[in-house]
Amino acid sequence: MKNAHERFGKLVYRRLTEKTATNLRVFLDAFVGEDRGKAHLISVVGGDVEIGALAAAFANGDSFTVVDLYGAESIVSLGEKPLSFRGSIVVPGRKRPLRHLVSCSQELADNTADGKLLLISDDQLFIWSSLVCHYGLPASPEWGSWMISQLQQQKRIQPLPSFGYTGVAVKAKRKELLALLCRGLRSKQLAFPAQNGAVEWPDIQLIKKAG
Repeated sequence: MKNAHERFGKLVYRRLTEKTATNLRVFLDAFVGEDRGKAHLISVVGGDVEIGALAAAFANGDSFTVVDLYGAESIVSLGEKPLSFRGSIVVPGRKRPLRHLVSCSQELADNTADGKLLLISDDQLFIWSSLVCHYGLPASPEWGSWMISQLQQQKRIQPLPSFGYTGVAVKAKRKELLALLCRGLRSKQLAFPAQNGAVEWPDIQLIKKAG
C-alpha cells in the first residue's frame, strides 16, 4: 500500500546494563493499552535482531515507549507472561523478509475473569457475542442492541487508548448481565424467539481501523 508507513506508530525500547546498551526503534502497526502504563496488544515489524530482542523484553516484563501516529508518547508494559506470536512478511524488492511480532497481555487473553472483559473492537455485535460466549449467557443476537445500549447508559463500556484497532473494556459481572436480561424480558424490551431451536449468530470479522 502506498505510504503505508505513514499509518504506523513507533515502539522504542532502551535498556542499559554494565556491559551493554540496547536502543531499538521499530514500526508499530497496532496498539491497545490502558491507563497506568498497561499495554494489552502490541503489533510491530522489524528485522530479525530487533524482533528477537523485543520478544525477550516483553517476556521479561520490561517497559517500553509507544509513540502513536501523532507523536504522543507513553511508557507501558505487557506485564507478566504475555503471549507472543511471530511471523514473516515478504516485501517485494527486499532480500530478507520483515519479521512480525504480535504480543498480548495475559489479561487480554484471559477467558475466566468475571467483571471485566477486554475486547479489540467496538462493534456492538462483536461486543455482545463476546459477552454471551465469555459468560455463557442464554441470549440471542437480536437482544444485543438493547443490552449494549443499557451498558453504555451505565457507562460500563469504556474506550481504551489504541490505534490500528479499537479497544474497549466492558465492566460487568455475569450476575449483573443476567439481571439486565431479566429486566429486558419482563419489560418486554426483549422477546424470546418465536420457535425453539439453535440460535444462529452471524459471521463477525475484526476490521482494522484506518489511520
